[in-house]
Amino acid sequence: MAQSHKGAAPSNGWTDTATTSTDTNRFSALDQRSRPSSDDARNPYFLTHSDHSGANLVPKILIGGENYSSWKHSMTVALLARNKLKFINGKILQPEPDDDDYDAWSRCNSMVISWILHVVSIDIANSIMYLDVVSTIWYELHDCFHQNNGPRVFEVKRSMQVLTQGRNNVQMYFTHLKCLWDSV
Repeated sequence: MAQSHKGAAPSNGWTDTATTSTDTNRFSALDQRSRPSSDDARNPYFLTHSDHSGANLVPKILIGGENYSSWKHSMTVALLARNKLKFINGKILQPEPDDDDYDAWSRCNSMVISWILHVVSIDIANSIMYLDVVSTIWYELHDCFHQNNGPRVFEVKRSMQVLTQGRNNVQMYFTHLKCLWDSV
């Protein structure tokens, strides 16, 4: 059996861009050799017709620490579905202005910022609207509202201790208890 060496062309006649590229972790919106044109949705710079700046990605508005955990989870799922999670977690860094990907990055970064601004309260939006990089906004929101602050954890645990089923059926009671538990 013939062994393949890194950098050598595969025997099937196709160019293996993963072995010939010098930077295999970098994705270029303009590099069509690595992905077929019909597979655009895998490109993190790809936007669909439904991806517009006024889209509300999640049903809840972030109002503060009391709903940050569920809002963050909903936003993460929505951004993952749109292949934009790498913009908020910093895995796709801002290219230099003369880079071929700068315009595509700028467009997607601005789109994700717009999506976030539409699903946060007016007060929160005012505090983040002048930040230019979506990953910075994401980390600011995390620092501000993450549940690891002592008073909030105490408040949630206290709510769980005094929670009673009351007139709720078991499913409603369990759902409320689970929501409190997940927010800790």
